[in-house]
Amino acid sequence: MARARSKRGFREVQQPFVAAADLGVVFAAYGYACAFTGKSLKTEAEADPRGYLLVIGTDQLTSDPTLLIPASTNAIHAYERGHLALGSRYNFLVDLERVDPEFLEELNPIGRLRLPDSVELQPNLEQLGAHRAKFAAGEFDPY
Repeated sequence: MARARSKRGFREVQQPFVAAADLGVVFAAYGYACAFTGKSLKTEAEADPRGYLLVIGTDQLTSDPTLLIPASTNAIHAYERGHLALGSRYNFLVDLERVDPEFLEELNPIGRLRLPDSVELQPNLEQLGAHRAKFAAGEFDPY
């Protein structure tokens, strides 16, 4: 009896695509607004929900709502480049030498992230802490 041949190609497990309906829960929890600026993301969330979610973990295809923060493209850029981090109370930590001054003026005047009412949907503090440590150590590409 011959052995079955294994298929050639990638052997890694592929993650399923997270449906836009699942992401709607995250956007609804934040009032369809950018958590950093308060700017409405309703139109953007309907057109391209993945494009307006900051993923704070390492898994870009995650569906864990504590790792997803609705954000404008400017906020995502600032966070991913290390121009902005979030403190242990979701307060803004900003590198004033690198952050875009126009974006700085757009940030919530209370100096912290707008959070959803549900604690189960609030951003994961452990993941934010890992990013904050890299931010403090200056481990990001300055541009």
